[in-house]
Amino acid sequence: MNRRGKKGEAMKNMKTNDNALMRMLHRAWKRSPVKKLTALAVMIIITVSSVTTVMADSRRVTVHYNDEVYSGSLTSSLETMQNVRSQLAAMGLVADTEDRISFSVNNETGEAMIYLTSAHEVTVMADGKAQTTTVYEGETVADALEACGVEVTANDIVSAKTSSAVSSDMVVSIERQHAVTLKADGETKNLVVGDGTVQELLLSQDIILGENDIVSQPLTAELTDGMEITVGRVTYEEVTADEEIAFTETVTKDSSLPRGVTKVDVQGQNGLQTVTRRNKLVDGVVVESTVLSSEVISEPVTQVTREGTKDPNGWATIESDGTVYDENGNEVVYKKLLSGRCSAYTGGGTTATGAPAAFGRVAVNPNVIPYGTKLYICSPDGKVVYGYAIASDTGGACMRNTIIADLYYDTLSECYQIGVRTMNVYIL
Repeated sequence: MNRRGKKGEAMKNMKTNDNALMRMLHRAWKRSPVKKLTALAVMIIITVSSVTTVMADSRRVTVHYNDEVYSGSLTSSLETMQNVRSQLAAMGLVADTEDRISFSVNNETGEAMIYLTSAHEVTVMADGKAQTTTVYEGETVADALEACGVEVTANDIVSAKTSSAVSSDMVVSIERQHAVTLKADGETKNLVVGDGTVQELLLSQDIILGENDIVSQPLTAELTDGMEITVGRVTYEEVTADEEIAFTETVTKDSSLPRGVTKVDVQGQNGLQTVTRRNKLVDGVVVESTVLSSEVISEPVTQVTREGTKDPNGWATIESDGTVYDENGNEVVYKKLLSGRCSAYTGGGTTATGAPAAFGRVAVNPNVIPYGTKLYICSPDGKVVYGYAIASDTGGACMRNTIIADLYYDTLSECYQIGVRTMNVYIL
């Protein structure tokens, strides 16, 4: 291209940059008085030197300033940030100290790219304090809140949408709103309220506290999201009523009773008294009771109990009241007692009921003790124990009422040891 052609192109770029400078001057005039004067001075300097500039065969530079694009000629090498700021000033673009600047140079073509993003001071007012932070063109209110460490909930009222773009000297205010549960007088309210204290909330809901009423939160506590407040209505009453006096128990050890067996000699009985109480009620439920006076009507009877300590020795235990414990210390529950002479027999065979003769199957008079009756048999002092048996056979002597039972043993020697003796036959 000849010099005239280059000059024509340069003149065209100069007109384009002149238009850009006018737009930039208008923007700078809006931002601050210092920027207005600086922009004006730069414009004058560039206008005076434009003839020389358009005649030069210089490298190109493109500036992305926020959402606008400017192009021009490099006035110096872009090796330092000071060079970059000088280049921007030469193009009529004034950068604040806080503005974000980055640049790059194409080593092959010499073309340069500069990115200039305006910084904006945004003030966030929340929780009784104001914080000022720096955010950049294109960022949002949400970014400013995050930079200030301020969190908002779905209930809070924010003066600007969190998705809105920030602007210079912007003020964002947050009015806190709290989800609070209030329980009082049998009613539960789920409220969304602004900042304040528990007491202020109660007053706003026309809840008047009595002298003794209880509130689950301190009245001076600041409301917080998710807070639960319960008001308990407190009343007092005096009640007079008859009340039982629980009996006590004394326990003594008894070596005549099998271990693990207890015997109550005197049954305990509760006493009775008239008591006057002062009751504290919260929402109608007694939570505290104080005895004002009491008068005994009848004294309680102490229960007297014996506790067995005798180890099993193969003997039965027979109490004076007729209670019987087997050789293992288990109580024998019976319907009837037959006491009389018993004999013993052996030899096998089959009983009258068809069952094989065996220990525990005894012969009886079925007219007195029916076949199949369950029995427990021991001597009156409990020292000779035949044990549990069943009426299974007929005894000749039993039919003559000479004996009440004929006890079967497996050996003749056992029969000799028993012989004929008085035994207690308990019908179970």
